[in-house]
Amino acid sequence: MGIQNLLRFLKPFIEPVHIKKYSGKRVGIDAYSWLHKGAYSCSMELCLNAQTDAAKRYLKYFMHHINLLRHYNVTPVVVFDGGSIPCKSVTEHERHRRRESNLMLAKEKLKEGNASAAIEFFQKAVHITPSMAHQLIQILRSESVEFIVAPYEADAQLAYLSAFDDDQGSIAAVITEDSDLIAYGCKAVIFKMDRYGNGEEFLRDRVFNTVHGGLSFRNFDKELFTGMCVLAGCDFLPSIPGIGTKRAYSLVSKYKNLDRVLSTLKFERRYQMPEDYSESFWKTVAVFHHARIYDRETKALKPMKPLEQKHLQSLNGDLDLLGPELPPSIAAAIAEGHLNPVTMEAFNYLSTAESCSASVNSPTFDDIDQDETRVASTQESCITIFSANQANGEYVTVPEDIAVDPKKYAKEALALGKLIAPLEGHRVAEHEVDRRTVPDNNPFKKRKLENGKSEGRESHMPEPVSGLTDEGTVMLCSLHDSQESVESKPKKRILVRKEKFRKSNTNDSKSLNSEKNGILKFFQRL
Repeated sequence: MGIQNLLRFLKPFIEPVHIKKYSGKRVGIDAYSWLHKGAYSCSMELCLNAQTDAAKRYLKYFMHHINLLRHYNVTPVVVFDGGSIPCKSVTEHERHRRRESNLMLAKEKLKEGNASAAIEFFQKAVHITPSMAHQLIQILRSESVEFIVAPYEADAQLAYLSAFDDDQGSIAAVITEDSDLIAYGCKAVIFKMDRYGNGEEFLRDRVFNTVHGGLSFRNFDKELFTGMCVLAGCDFLPSIPGIGTKRAYSLVSKYKNLDRVLSTLKFERRYQMPEDYSESFWKTVAVFHHARIYDRETKALKPMKPLEQKHLQSLNGDLDLLGPELPPSIAAAIAEGHLNPVTMEAFNYLSTAESCSASVNSPTFDDIDQDETRVASTQESCITIFSANQANGEYVTVPEDIAVDPKKYAKEALALGKLIAPLEGHRVAEHEVDRRTVPDNNPFKKRKLENGKSEGRESHMPEPVSGLTDEGTVMLCSLHDSQESVESKPKKRILVRKEKFRKSNTNDSKSLNSEKNGILKFFQRL
């Protein structure tokens, strides 16, 4: 992305900066640069299922940086990429091919169980779509953050905004990760800004007016500087083999004329310059100077700068290379975020709004209760409540055949079903658990005896044997000498009642107490 190795070459001119330097000013944001960085944290989710909440983490990343700027009193102006410019079609096709290849490799690594390797490939395969950008636009609109969708390249739109005067709504700097902003002639660019507001600042005036490490651009103008960037290689035109940023700088600083540089490259044998390179070179320079942007005042497309005669000749009258012309109504709808800039179709606001609200703000329980109350109040009540005094001695007749519209009360029926179903299921589960918790070897559990005669003998056991009587719960006890083991069945049983007690006759109690192993001694409650 951007000019190859340009930032490394210009490193002596780039200085650290904090965003608070631009307090009280307007700063442009290259939206797709932050979207790409935010998408790295959820690249696997975006590639596999972009509708999940985990796949929306890039929105939180973006809004964190927006809130950071507003914290330091910096006004953000977010600019989104639009459609693809014709001269970039080859680059876009190659990028699409690489993304598809990385996606296949990521899925293979995921099947193998190598998650770390899969995530690396997912990060290379992730792609920011206009639909993802529109979800962010919905949030920006709700937060009253200024934004604009460029008809084509956001870099050109940002460079156009930075060229205005302060009283015309200009931006003081641009935050991006794309070095193309330098080739477009942007006067101040902040690269690599972190979550705390620290970044690296490029100032065009600093580059043109200072000398660092033997590098000097004092003899350069804007066109020579842009020509050097194109020679080094960009998204619109690859460089000649053997020509990098350093070699391009040497040639331009030596000849100080772009035509002479091209002639030298053409006749030097060590450089294999394509036949149509010169023509493509001038077309690319024209794009960097005159790309079509959206003008808010006229609500129509226009070039960044008025076209010069030499650039008109290099384009051969084909102005669509700067970005195809669009009707003003279409251009305005794209700029305001209503139309997809690629398909020219309207966005689905309903589904987008629901997904954004679900991922960023979740409703509270109070909000849900208020909504349900509001819905219920709109329906006529079908229940009449009487006080106890009113209902005493009176009968209320309810007609059996009441005409009810099932569609009208479908929502209420569904809500009641959800409310009742969990409760019933919970009760069933409790009963099942209670039955399982009763052990099979409980010696106090009432059992059917194999011997029917013993059953008969126990049923005729005299009542006074029990020293306890009760009108309530029944408890079963067994005698000590009647139980041979825990697993054996009881031979004798005694019916015992609690709560109301009475003493049996004195003779019976004495006879029982005189026994070595008295019955009452072994009574135990369940």
